[in-house]
Amino acid sequence: MSCKRIFCSRGIQRKAAGRMLLLAAGVLVMSFVLAAWSFTGTVSAAEAPAGAGVKNPFAGKPEAIKEGEKIFDAKCADCHGGDAMGQSGPDLTDDKWIYGGSDAEVLETVTNGRKGGMPSWKSELGKDDIWKVIAYIRSLSKK
Repeated sequence: MSCKRIFCSRGIQRKAAGRMLLLAAGVLVMSFVLAAWSFTGTVSAAEAPAGAGVKNPFAGKPEAIKEGEKIFDAKCADCHGGDAMGQSGPDLTDDKWIYGGSDAEVLETVTNGRKGGMPSWKSELGKDDIWKVIAYIRSLSKK
């Protein structure tokens, strides 16, 4: 009779171990799914529509920079501050950019927005206006 109890308890232990293994595998799969989901919505420089090698056509042009400043003051200063050094939005004068700081990446961010706070401006600003804002921001860069 004691042998039957041993076999019974081993059977229960095997079932419990199998269930624990299945639970651990499920948790692992869910971790991978959540990790993959957290990266959706971000765009790398390679995926930016203008291409990573594209440069701002208004870079260094004083008239365009002045126009970019006016647009920035009207559309961007509330979040990024009048000096672009950040408020509720990040500092745009340093070299630390959340979604990449190339011209193409900044164009992508301003055009389409980003999850978590940056709105899309494509319905309000044309591509040339966005490029002018980027030219203005570049003129403020900390050296």
